Amino acid sequence: MPYPANVTDQVYRYDGSFQGFLCCIFESFSRREIPAGVWPPERGQITFYGSRDIATDPVQARRVAAGLRRLGTEVRERVVRGFLSCNPEKEMILLRFVRLCFNLGPGAARMTGDPDVCAAFDLERSVNNEAAKYIEFIRFEQRGALLGTQIHPQNSILPLLRSHFCSRLPDEDFLIYDATHGVAMLRQKGWVRYLAMERYDGGSGQEELNWQELWKRFFDALTIEERRNEQGQRNHVPKHYWQDMCEMYPREC
Repeated sequence: MPYPANVTDQVYRYDGSFQGFLCCIFESFSRREIPAGVWPPERGQITFYGSRDIATDPVQARRVAAGLRRLGTEVRERVVRGFLSCNPEKEMILLRFVRLCFNLGPGAARMTGDPDVCAAFDLERSVNNEAAKYIEFIRFEQRGALLGTQIHPQNSILPLLRSHFCSRLPDEDFLIYDATHGVAMLRQKGWVRYLAMERYDGGSGQEELNWQELWKRFFDALTIEERRNEQGQRNHVPKHYWQDMCEMYPREC
């Protein structure tokens, strides 16, 4: 059945969590309205619109989550992954997308000619592409009793790295620090948790520095100077990722 809604001049303010966002979706349906915006705390206070604080209610969040599951994996994954985006308009994009899917059914997710579907698809694709790049380019180093690394992603991709590295490094404890968002994913003794961190201290032991030097020499040995193509290199490995790849650090003479 269709879910008609009026566009309002109210901005929803929520706590920035995924559960809180699901409660914004619940509010939109219960009031039969589409807000002028959905803003997390960091969005600021200045607005020409009125605002409404949306409390995070686990019961409401579970009801919306159950509805997304009924719409199928494609819709649910697009919402979950799209929410990891750094796009400041992600909440409104996903809210409109969810409303459309509830109105028309799960097939709406493939209506790429619709601007709301296209925008949600772009969010998911951007997050997936960045996660795939980091899976390929992450460089771990020995950091005390565990492996560690620092990354600078635009999107909040740590949850998308979890499965790959837990299966790839089943016997290792490791930490991946997202310096952009100040969050680390720690896998220790088979358990994974997320921690707030302000800085990352890299491995500075002589053995680790020796391994990094060997890796740089291997990288240099593979380089054919006559075929060096820096533009092609940037196309395959964008410069944004170089700061976290030890082979791109300047060599010490």
